[in-house]
Amino acid sequence: MHIAVFVENRNGVDLTRRIMAAPRAAGHTFSVFTADVNGEVARWIAEEADRRLPGVPVRNLFEVGEAMSDDEFAQAVTVRADRFARERGIDRVILFNDQSRRGKKVTEALTERVPVVLVQDGHLDFHYKQLGSARRDQNWYYGASRPAAVCVWGPAMAQHVSFRTPEAGPPVHITGALGHSDDPVLLTAARSGVHRTTREADAPLRIIVLDQPLGDQGKMPRPAHREELAQMIEALREHGSVDVKPHPSTQAAHLTWLSTGLPDDVTALDADTLLDADALGEYDLAVTFFSTTYLQTLRAGVPLVMYNPQALNIVFPTVHHPLLRNIGTTEELSAVASRLRRSRKFLANQHGSPMEHFLAFRDDVADAIMTVVDEAEPAGPAEPGGTPAAGTGPVGAGTAYAPGASLAERALAEVERRAARPSTLAVVGVSFSYVTGVAVPVLTYTQALIAQSPVDVHYFDLAAFPQPEHAADALADAEIVLINSMAPFWRSPIANGLIEGLLDAGRRVVLYAHETEYVFTYESERSAERHAEMLKLLPRLTVLCVSKAQADMFRQLGVTDPIVIYNTVPRDIHRTRASAAVSERPRMVMVGTVQDRKGVDLFSRVAELAHARGLPWRFSWVGWKTPRIARKTLLSDRVEWMGALARDRVREELAASDVFFLSSVDDPMPLSVVEAVQHRLRIATFHRVGSREVLDGVRGYRAYTEYTPEAALDALAAVLAEDVDEERYAEVEELFDIPAFSARMSAALSLPAPGQVVAHDGEAARHRFSVAIGQNVAYRTDEFRDQLKAGREENAFRIGKEILRRSTNSTDVLIGMAEIHARHGRVRDALGMLGGAACVGGQRSRVWLEIARIAEQLGAEGRSLQRFARREALRVKVRNRASRIGGAE
Repeated sequence: MHIAVFVENRNGVDLTRRIMAAPRAAGHTFSVFTADVNGEVARWIAEEADRRLPGVPVRNLFEVGEAMSDDEFAQAVTVRADRFARERGIDRVILFNDQSRRGKKVTEALTERVPVVLVQDGHLDFHYKQLGSARRDQNWYYGASRPAAVCVWGPAMAQHVSFRTPEAGPPVHITGALGHSDDPVLLTAARSGVHRTTREADAPLRIIVLDQPLGDQGKMPRPAHREELAQMIEALREHGSVDVKPHPSTQAAHLTWLSTGLPDDVTALDADTLLDADALGEYDLAVTFFSTTYLQTLRAGVPLVMYNPQALNIVFPTVHHPLLRNIGTTEELSAVASRLRRSRKFLANQHGSPMEHFLAFRDDVADAIMTVVDEAEPAGPAEPGGTPAAGTGPVGAGTAYAPGASLAERALAEVERRAARPSTLAVVGVSFSYVTGVAVPVLTYTQALIAQSPVDVHYFDLAAFPQPEHAADALADAEIVLINSMAPFWRSPIANGLIEGLLDAGRRVVLYAHETEYVFTYESERSAERHAEMLKLLPRLTVLCVSKAQADMFRQLGVTDPIVIYNTVPRDIHRTRASAAVSERPRMVMVGTVQDRKGVDLFSRVAELAHARGLPWRFSWVGWKTPRIARKTLLSDRVEWMGALARDRVREELAASDVFFLSSVDDPMPLSVVEAVQHRLRIATFHRVGSREVLDGVRGYRAYTEYTPEAALDALAAVLAEDVDEERYAEVEELFDIPAFSARMSAALSLPAPGQVVAHDGEAARHRFSVAIGQNVAYRTDEFRDQLKAGREENAFRIGKEILRRSTNSTDVLIGMAEIHARHGRVRDALGMLGGAACVGGQRSRVWLEIARIAEQLGAEGRSLQRFARREALRVKVRNRASRIGGAE
């Protein structure tokens, strides 16, 4: 197969190198081409190709210096790209941007001739303060050229492309990002739970401002961009030295201003200099407007501020990470820098989505992309529909039910398709990190959910809210509120009041519990008052449980119908299976925080007992030490206390062991056991933990019924003597795998499952949630008016339906929707909308006149309403005039 790759910047060359190095690329022929007549882009690419692709020629479709206008150049790109593909016998085309000036013309020329695969290079899921009918940033339209397939970095990117418009989009595949998703350093940084610095307090900061070409790209007026940049630099100068790094695509005029318009003590770096993690590591703080440079600052361990001034419409999404912060004023910027200088603590985002909503981690990204390229088919004519059945195919492809489905299955699919399901989910907790296991299942679920469903997900850390009403305001638009674990009820002073208020207001609140008796006993003594308040609320909540034993416990607490959904773990890069044969010196490993509930004392005493009996066993514990260790607890020197490790290292330690020895006295459904199953590791646990429910009787698992060192040691000896039951372990692994868990969770929450088509009024509803986070009903109403006035009825109708799903208080929308229905002969629908408008406030005389005007279009069925509306309009006018005259007297 002959594959052509179109490149138009330095990074495109490196991405091409990585794709060509994929194992699946072996045997294919590659051609690399670009299109540049001015010479600058061609120079960049030639320099990078010499470094990255030695011996691989890059074909420029133009001779540098050819005399032609911009319009002539655009037309020529289309013609020459088509000629290039025909002459070279191209079978597939890969490109990294179909919305750039050149990329758009290349896809226009080739997308119907050969399969064109679009590979994401840069962030897509930007938000906007205002969404109007005017054209947005080009990244918003990424994939709109109808390529054969789109390869994206992560779930949020897939949601953006798949549910950006009601129309069917291209097939979307979550492959991860070349050079990022397969980087273990970045994975460790992404899942880090703390920011550590070695610099002393009060020492001046070294600050770098990573400028963006906002004026050059039309995102802000050039004077406004420079003014904001100057104010930003001025706010930072008092806290240390400041360097400014222009974007490589910055035009000469702005570079000249940077070299002459900045204070003397501010250094402007060379625009062509590429700052890698090592170079960024020399700084204490980085600031930018919006940029994927956050991936490099994370690698460098440098805090990054995303600064969004009022005049800038495009907004970088809020990512919940200890090294990232979104702010909007220079005062806030100065406060963050001041705090960092004084205390060496960075004030990071308190809310936001986890990194893995935007970046899926895997170690075979290039191969995943080549798989898509191999299987891609040319894009056909645009057709409606195109959302996959649950669990099948790529995002954005397929049908509402699988081919060959029975009549019963088809009938069920049709009913489910018409079900009006919630589309906004708020996840509330007190921590959303991968450091402990509490947040892992819900984070893993929401990543799978947003990848293939039009569900808008927001995370809220209650520690950020001083009062319940503040949290209630933030949760006002959420159709479902999911409380992750019982911890908020005990840890947060506002949780009980907030949940009670939400329940009293008729909101749907669901609790996903991770705790059982040991924790309940501990918290009832430690937080007695809050615990008592929580117990009163429990019967009013929908409770999701991780085990049947936990569900039984909640029934005893008054919960009438707890739902067992179990839990899940991420698909980590490292999942090497443990050796089937027991090593000469068998290794027992435990993963979890070092605390009494996890059985530190028992683990230590088993290690001592094994040594006393002369057994060649090794014992290792992976996890950080907590304060919850009693003085009498034994911490044996026979145990290798390894401390906290990154997830990839944890996986490596599991694979290098013989038995997973869970010493917990109480654990509802430990994730570490699920991971041990994935590694096919022998397992021993106390019989009261939830794992016994799914592993009891499985070869390779033993439960000790007495919580004593002797009983635990006997269980370890017994499980070492047998082989793992591959078939039963695979069955347990499937139970906890992401697709199965996601289906259970979505069913419990009444949310559309991944890939499920959801319709309202019989039509597929695909909403633009991810790109409309900041917009409100009032602004969408303006957009509805503009679309209706311009005669774009289809767009107006779609926007109107979205508004009415959130609010039925807009008379303009109700009347406008009634008019659209009337024009298309849908009399009953039109009358329903007019009835709604009659019940809503507003300028009543004008409303009644509008109702009369539209009722006149409805023939005989609207005649009585027309007469009534005219009388009401007249009556309101007379009453208003009389009241004005009376007031004047």
